[in-house]
Amino acid sequence: MTSATAETTAQLQYTQYGSPLKMVHVPKPALAPEEVLIRQRVIALNLIDVKQRDLGGILIPHWPWVLGIEGAGIIEAVGLDVRGLQPGDEVMAWEGGGAIAAGVEFFPHGGAYQEHVAVPAFFVGKKPKNITLQEAASLPICFVTAVCTIVNSLKIPLPFLPGLSTDGQAPSSVLVLGGSSVTGAAAIQLLREAYPSLPILATSSTKHFARLHDLGATSVVNYRSPSAVADIKAASPGAAGVDVIIDCVSAGASQTDICDVLDPAGSKHYAAVITGVPVPVPEGVTLVDGNAYSMLDMQGGRQLISSLTKLVEEGKYRVPLPVRVVGHGLEELPNVMDEVKSVSGEKVVVTL
Repeated sequence: MTSATAETTAQLQYTQYGSPLKMVHVPKPALAPEEVLIRQRVIALNLIDVKQRDLGGILIPHWPWVLGIEGAGIIEAVGLDVRGLQPGDEVMAWEGGGAIAAGVEFFPHGGAYQEHVAVPAFFVGKKPKNITLQEAASLPICFVTAVCTIVNSLKIPLPFLPGLSTDGQAPSSVLVLGGSSVTGAAAIQLLREAYPSLPILATSSTKHFARLHDLGATSVVNYRSPSAVADIKAASPGAAGVDVIIDCVSAGASQTDICDVLDPAGSKHYAAVITGVPVPVPEGVTLVDGNAYSMLDMQGGRQLISSLTKLVEEGKYRVPLPVRVVGHGLEELPNVMDEVKSVSGEKVVVTL
């Protein structure tokens, strides 16, 4: 689909809770000094998209609103204060504005479901030369979420990432619940890069075992097994249990005995990536949230997305999951949004 004129751009507007998304043409956004204007080529789909649509407009500050938080494209213009990015650059970006209202700042830009999006430059990174634009679109949110959960929430340093806090210490072992989720797959390889000998356990369905081992998991357990808790404990160092749990899919909300896998002599920290589903933990277990929005006020957080380019090009970080194109064009987005509710071991995107 093309814009109506050179001065306007197409976007899908969510006009009020419960209404269908509506295609409209609006003026291209004017750039603030610290922003870049991206001509969208790929929109990555995330669960937050359908949750914002279906759950009363959560984290939507006003109507109409443009859904979508992640994508990739080509820079069309840059603001006066932007350095290191220029028109013509292929880039990936965190593109959702209203969702960030839950953090320490509110950014009115976004979202991804439009032809052109104005984004603060620190939410943007150049496309790594060794991956496709579709793959690049899948990177920012899961990477930031995993880093913030590990470094900010659990105080586990990732020394190979420049500028981040080095406070805290490495755990003796980690369990990643939802290892084949995009955030889980990101967390596994970040921990493996930082700690080559760390025991990293993960859960997934059996069809994803090989990939998670390839990304760095020491042991992978079938989350569907009725003996999953016993299997995890048996696979832990000395069968004593794990030191730390990272729950990427709110698994603990349904598997309420999952904390039985924690080593009684360990730190007993449970990091739950925010999904909108609360995870209960028993007394004696420390629950912390995994929140991507904390990049805004954590040391080095605003350099995270730009650091992805070098990490991927150097082979220190890989595209966590295979990327599948499920549609083409803005008009197709409403028809394929629900793909994210059943996808397993993949990242789904729409091309423009």
